[in-house]
Amino acid sequence: MRAARMLLPLLVVLPLLACGRSGGVGDACGGGACSDGLSCQKGFPNGFCSQACTAEGEGGGCPAETLCTRQFDSLLCAPVCASQSDCRVNYACNGVSGTNGKACQVQP
Repeated sequence: MRAARMLLPLLVVLPLLACGRSGGVGDACGGGACSDGLSCQKGFPNGFCSQACTAEGEGGGCPAETLCTRQFDSLLCAPVCASQSDCRVNYACNGVSGTNGKACQVQP
């Protein structure tokens, strides 16, 4: 019985942790907000949480697990990807200039 009382709170909390945090770089933001320091690029399909960066490639001031890449006419941080399945619908996993990495970029 004691084990059941200890297990119950874990069963309630674990699904919440699995959902992850929304509003991070690359997340949709058409109907909501982005995390602190990020802005919603509303001209992108379903919105795109991101921040401006300074140099295409690995540098440029982007958070971990993101790369600075050209999106339309702007340099923005985008999530790193290994394959197309890592990106949202309407975004493609493309190579980023100045690096061997790939990032999710809006499809024209």
